[in-house]
Amino acid sequence: MNIAKCAQATSIMNNVKSGHYIRGSKFANFGSVVTDSIFAQQREADRRLKEIKAARALKFNKNLL
Repeated sequence: MNIAKCAQATSIMNNVKSGHYIRGSKFANFGSVVTDSIFAQQREADRRLKEIKAARALKFNKNLL
């Protein structure tokens, strides 16, 4: 690589670090992919747990009648 390409690459890396390319992007407010996927999995697990608890409560109440 010549000096001009190295300087251009360094300039681009500095812009990326400072957030120059993120401004106005649809991904600007998201966290890391790992964090987002963990939160999504937790929401899905909570939703599923509510479904299971509701089904059990319905079954329990049905047996009482």
